[in-house]
Amino acid sequence: MTIDEVLVEGEPAVLILEALRSMTVTHDGDGMSTMKGRIGGDSGAALLHALGNITAELTAEDMRSFLPGRTPNRRTEEQREADAFILLADRVDKALTAWRNR
Repeated sequence: MTIDEVLVEGEPAVLILEALRSMTVTHDGDGMSTMKGRIGGDSGAALLHALGNITAELTAEDMRSFLPGRTPNRRTEEQREADAFILLADRVDKALTAWRNR
């Protein structure tokens, strides 16, 4: 297996990483961070597709939390999207680290 064959959410991890690296991070005074950048082409498509998959996963998880006997998760759409972004970055890191350490 080559590094180009390492997938995260069905997308090449190297393309997602390329999109993430094209962004700049600014830290706000309230502990929040903002990422900005221009993405496009294959790396942008890979990032958006993977983020969409994780966001859908979290949405379903949140909906199931309202079933009887469960504790409802009331995160906002913005919180869910931020959580999806962090999960995606973590999954890319773990996948590429596992490939390097094989």
